[in-house]
Amino acid sequence: MMQGPILVFDTEATDLVPGQICQLAYLFEDGQGLRARNYFFSVDDMSEGAQEVHGFSMEQLAELSQGKYFEDLAEEFLPDFNAAKVLIGHNVAADERYLRVEMERAGLKLKKINTFCTMNFASGLMNLSRKVVTGRPKPPRLSELAAYYGVTEEEAAEKTKQWFEVSDISLHDARFDTVLTYLSYQQAIKQGDLRAI
Repeated sequence: MMQGPILVFDTEATDLVPGQICQLAYLFEDGQGLRARNYFFSVDDMSEGAQEVHGFSMEQLAELSQGKYFEDLAEEFLPDFNAAKVLIGHNVAADERYLRVEMERAGLKLKKINTFCTMNFASGLMNLSRKVVTGRPKPPRLSELAAYYGVTEEEAAEKTKQWFEVSDISLHDARFDTVLTYLSYQQAIKQGDLRAI
């Protein structure tokens, strides 16, 4: 049984550090059900490496965002983040860090919220070996976590299309990764590996 609203999210960014968020997608689940939100943002710069990962050019982002930057839209989604009892993500610390930096740039405050990282949770559970022996298991990629719980890319793509009301979706789109994380989290609960947060 859920203890309060949860928010599962993912970001795509322009670079590792400090970078700007160019896409934010989330699923907010509370007593009223599940709500999906997606935002694209115009950005000032884009590293080649980041563009190769998510596939969004600065020109595409300007069009998808209708020229709006993070600070232009942040007040729309900040209430959902501040209402959540826990933020859930795969490598959630990185996404939360990006989010806090962007909120600060926008002059807004994201309250202190508990986080749950599906990557850290699954590291010990899946016990994947590293190429170099470190004494600690390798953190699973999101695709490895999903496969472990029997969540297929096809299922995640269909749910992404349904919940975010889009006709097409690609891997590494924050919407797809958010849904893959959410479905894996739900399966972890169903299989008894995790109690509902």
